[in-house]
This record gives sequence, C-alpha cells and structure tokens, in this order.
Amino acid sequence: MILPMHGTTAFVEPRAAATCTDCGTAAAGNFCSTCGADLCAGSLGLFGFARRSFPAVYLQLLSAPIRATVALAEDRSYRTHLSFLLTSIAVFCLLMLPTLFEASGAAAPGAHVSESMQNLMRVLSQAGAYIGTAITFLIAFGLFRYFAREPRTLPAYFKLYCLAFGFVMPIYAAYEFVARHILGVTGMSSLGTVVQWTPSALLAGAFALVLWAYFIAIHQRFWRLPLWKAIVLYVVSATSSYQLSFWLMYGIGHVTAKALLAHGFVQT
Repeated sequence: MILPMHGTTAFVEPRAAATCTDCGTAAAGNFCSTCGADLCAGSLGLFGFARRSFPAVYLQLLSAPIRATVALAEDRSYRTHLSFLLTSIAVFCLLMLPTLFEASGAAAPGAHVSESMQNLMRVLSQAGAYIGTAITFLIAFGLFRYFAREPRTLPAYFKLYCLAFGFVMPIYAAYEFVARHILGVTGMSSLGTVVQWTPSALLAGAFALVLWAYFIAIHQRFWRLPLWKAIVLYVVSATSSYQLSFWLMYGIGHVTAKALLAHGFVQT
C-alpha cells in the first residue's frame, strides 16, 4: 500500500543564523567563527554559571596549573578573568587580615617613629607592591612581545596575568596564614628579613621559588619560547620592575611624608 503524502515535503527550511552579541556577526553553531564568543552562553543558565564560577575555575587551574592557565587564557569564550582576579583578591585579603593586624600592632623595638608615620609607611608599602606588579606586567609584555615568536595582544596577556595572579594569591595567603599564625614559623613575606636560615625559612624560600617557576613556565608556554629565554626575560622584567618601583615609591613617599608633616597630618 502506498500512503499519500498530501503535499508535504521532506525538506525543512533551515533556521536563521544567530547573531553574535559580541561582534554582531551572523553565526551558527556553538561558537562565533569571528570572535570565538560562546553563542550558547545565554542558554546555559545556572549550569553555565557554575561551570565558570570561581571555585570551578580554580579547581581547574589547580588540577594542571601551567597547562590550564594558558589554555584558559587562550580560550576566547572565557571572559570572566577580571572577576576571577577580584574574587581571588578578596580571598587573599581575608586570609591576610591577621598578618595586617599583627603588623599594625607591632612596634619596631628602638625605633622612635609615631604610629601615624608607621601607618603611612604601611600604606605606601602596599601601594608600592601594586605599582610594582603593574610595572612588571608592562615590562614583561614589552620584553616577551619583542623576543617571542608568538604574537600576543595586550588584552590576551592581561587575561593570562589575571588568571595567574588569581591562582597564586590565595595559595600565598594560605601559606602565610598557616606558617605565621598557626605554626608560628617564617612565612614568605618574612624572607627579606631572615637572619638565620631555619628549616621553616628554607621551606618558605623553596615555596617562593615554586611560585616563580610557575610564572616562568606559563610565560614559556604562552609565548612559545625556549625555557632558558623565558627564564632570562622574566627575571629581567621582575628585577628591573623591583628597582623602578622601589625608587618611584621612595620619591613618592618622601614627597608625601614631607607634605603631610608640614600640614600636621602625621607626626615623626
């Protein structure tokens, strides 16, 4: 028996192509072929949020720190790197609060410096750390961009930096919290004032070298460079930025302290 088709057709009109909300290009499939944006991001709902949440991304980085950091930096569909860094900074500050309170309550023996001047010095020290990080970022980008075979843009390198610091900062703060406030031993932040290299100081130094090795490794992988060249470029950028930020903050601190002393906001 032959059943009639009643004028139906076997062909279905194709669905109109979606438009990428990032670049405006007509696109089909899961990702935009022009900018790489995730076309399904709007329909992922709670699952998509969980997949890109801070704990999920952090566990992904923790499972393979070097490979996962570079892979996420190169993933054009991942665009929440700045919120990842900001969340990491919040975790860092929470874990470092006991250290900050300890520093604010400790007075240097034999140092006749007022509390207001000590607070100013701490603020300038923290500002110097952030300025030094920004200088390191700019110098490293310039050096690696000049010598690398793989061309990278400044936003792409900023994304790598956000992921790397977002991954390292909670680890650093957790180590400091456990070492200084639970075990009462030397932390990484105290390495500059170590007089005697005890086992805890050696362990802190080794851990600091591991963090340096992580940064060198992600740069080597991201910029497609030989390992020796990545080591040289990163060490040069880190040491030169330290010197620049030190003398810059020295000048800023001198001018700031002089002005505040003149107006009576701080005491000697």
